[in-house]
Amino acid sequence: MSRAPEQRPAADGKRHGAYRLAGWLWLSILVACALWLGVMLRHGLPADTDLTALLPADRQVPLIEAADRQLGSGFENRFLLLLGADDRVAATEALGQSLQTLVDSDQLAAIDWRELDLADDDPHDWMGAWRYRLLTPAWQQAIHSDGGQSLVTPALRRLFSPTARPDPVADPFGLLDAWLSRLPQSPIGASDGLLTLEADGQTFSVLIGKLTGSPYDLGMQAALHQTLERFQQTHPQAELLRSGLVFHAAAGARQARHEMSTIGAASLIGVLLIIGFVFRSPRVLAQLMVPLLAGSLFALTLTLGLFGRLHVLTLAFGASLIGIAIDYVLHLQSDRAIEGAGFRLRRLMPSLAFGLISSVIAYAAQALTPMPGLRQMAAFAAFGLVGAWLSVVLWLPRFRLHASPFTARLAERWWRLCQPRWRLSPWLALGAAVAMVALCLGKLQSDDSLELLNPSPADLMQQEARVQQLLDRDTGSRYLLVRAKTSEALLSRLHALDRTLDAAIADGLGIDYQSLARSVPPAAIQQANLARVRTLYGKPLEALIATAGLSPDVAERARERLDEAPRLTLEAWLQTPLGELQKRLWLGRTPAGDIAATIVISGARDAATTARLERIAASQPQTVYVDRLSRIGRLLAELRHHTAGWVALAMALMSVALIWRYRRQAWRVLVPPFGATLIVLSAFALFGVPLNIFNQLGLLLVLGIGLDAGIFNVEHARKPSAWLAITLSSLTSVLAFGMLTFSATPALHYLGLTCLIGLASVWLLVPWVRPLDGATTMDRENTLNRGEPRHG
Repeated sequence: MSRAPEQRPAADGKRHGAYRLAGWLWLSILVACALWLGVMLRHGLPADTDLTALLPADRQVPLIEAADRQLGSGFENRFLLLLGADDRVAATEALGQSLQTLVDSDQLAAIDWRELDLADDDPHDWMGAWRYRLLTPAWQQAIHSDGGQSLVTPALRRLFSPTARPDPVADPFGLLDAWLSRLPQSPIGASDGLLTLEADGQTFSVLIGKLTGSPYDLGMQAALHQTLERFQQTHPQAELLRSGLVFHAAAGARQARHEMSTIGAASLIGVLLIIGFVFRSPRVLAQLMVPLLAGSLFALTLTLGLFGRLHVLTLAFGASLIGIAIDYVLHLQSDRAIEGAGFRLRRLMPSLAFGLISSVIAYAAQALTPMPGLRQMAAFAAFGLVGAWLSVVLWLPRFRLHASPFTARLAERWWRLCQPRWRLSPWLALGAAVAMVALCLGKLQSDDSLELLNPSPADLMQQEARVQQLLDRDTGSRYLLVRAKTSEALLSRLHALDRTLDAAIADGLGIDYQSLARSVPPAAIQQANLARVRTLYGKPLEALIATAGLSPDVAERARERLDEAPRLTLEAWLQTPLGELQKRLWLGRTPAGDIAATIVISGARDAATTARLERIAASQPQTVYVDRLSRIGRLLAELRHHTAGWVALAMALMSVALIWRYRRQAWRVLVPPFGATLIVLSAFALFGVPLNIFNQLGLLLVLGIGLDAGIFNVEHARKPSAWLAITLSSLTSVLAFGMLTFSATPALHYLGLTCLIGLASVWLLVPWVRPLDGATTMDRENTLNRGEPRHG
């Protein structure tokens, strides 16, 4: 018995030494993470922005993604301005000269607005050799019907027309002019020496800009925006319409800066004022950041090392670590500030440990999904929480902290003020849950539209839509993706699809399309066209020459040219000025070894049209119909469904773990997180707010913070410090995330709205389920507290 007092300090010393060693070990791990991260980031952060990267490998279609990028490349690297004004010529010159200064300073690659800027060589010069193999369907039919006799009279008129450019030897019938007239014509023309567009009874000047680099270059965005703003200030009566990714990117950047300077600044100032007011110590503000930074470093390093790349949605989702990890900091700091020298870490360890375990279990459930993006988010969140928790437990108790008497008085008064007059019974909680579930099942709706990802203001979207309508063009959001073994087989397949589409259009399908086969017929068609021209250059040519009074040797010289007529290939066509305009339709050789191209669809967009186009695609092998907008919507819906399933699984696993630990008291822990979730969903159902992937991600934050609040509410039922920490956690998280409700970006708005309602509900529910007698938990804490060395 006499040795017991000596043995106990020795044991305490060993535990204290092991605790100190663990802190240094954790610091060395973070230093290694920082070095490793520096090596991985030496060439920049390898990040994914493509939503399909969140899909399983067998669900991703790299060729479709390549087609999307190819069709959108012109939209990304160029922009277009339409200018309408009373003195259009002077206004256009002023705007063009202003934009030219950006070209001179290398902010832009080029700006075209004069008639000569886009002047191409005469297609007669470089298309002449192929003209004998290119016939329109109408000419094919005319030669088939009467050998081409009906084409003689139009050719005579052309030969003697003062405005035509007849060449009796090279092209006596005007084959090339007829074929060129069938190609899609640009609505952009020339007037007064300027590029112009005439539509809807208005005349607009057209200015086409080309970027030197990325449309996301902030310096270039700012220079372009300032130039256009200055022009509109000096020409207030002018109408200026914008089209191009650079304008949407710039609007998103301006909006982000505005919200950071308003919403973000207000949130940060609010958090700092609240923490400073409660703890009366600047050290707390600094110490709050230590676990968050450590957890973020640990999560970023391990996730990047494990997956090789990070999706931007993972980084956005990682922000939820702040809301959950700050719980650990606030509970520990609140207890330290109030207890002072009497603080014991071991007293908080059961609730801190169980809060971490339950949260990690919830995120680990996400790792079971087949979605690689969700697994990446789960890994980032789990690593981050573990890193933040270890920093809280191993480091914060060793930091000095001034314990202000004000904090203890505030906690005691706040705890007494928030005591409810009655407690919530489990049966009433169950009945309310059943009613809310029924409401959600009956009225809750969902929305997976692309608008959730679009931060552009409505005015800019209206301008974009009007420009597209005036130009009568499509950005390539719908297309048929066609593959074949060779270029010739691909042309044959495209030609067959063109004929099917033409028949459908004649039958009333309200679409138009762009296809390479319209410009480059298959080899068999070209050979048949050459044979038709030989027929045309027989008696019809002789009749034309005789009637026109031309020398008989003209016919012979014209026929000699047919022997030298080369076949037009896809590769040769794409090198011509006209072919350059269609390069976006050409994908070339794929990684699978075949050849691919697209047929871009424009016009009507409805269920019947979609079904008809899908049937047309199914009629040809290796052909699929792609609607980019619908595809992204389906992806968002799939992510939402997987997230919902994951949340349900996480809730089930957490329930089992909580029941195992708390037995009959488990419902008191479950009510704050689950009740808040049901309140959010019920509010959405009542007020018609659609459910989407972003407010579901917000629900994960509500679940995490609500779970911690429920655990501490039961573990430390009669401790004012616990209620103060729960209040601070809810309030700071509302300021950090709930304020996003006022964001103009739909995704952030829905995330913020979910957090605002959910976190407020967590805070309101906690007092109503607080145990009346906290003796059992306090007894356990006192037992665990025996023999622990002091910290802080």
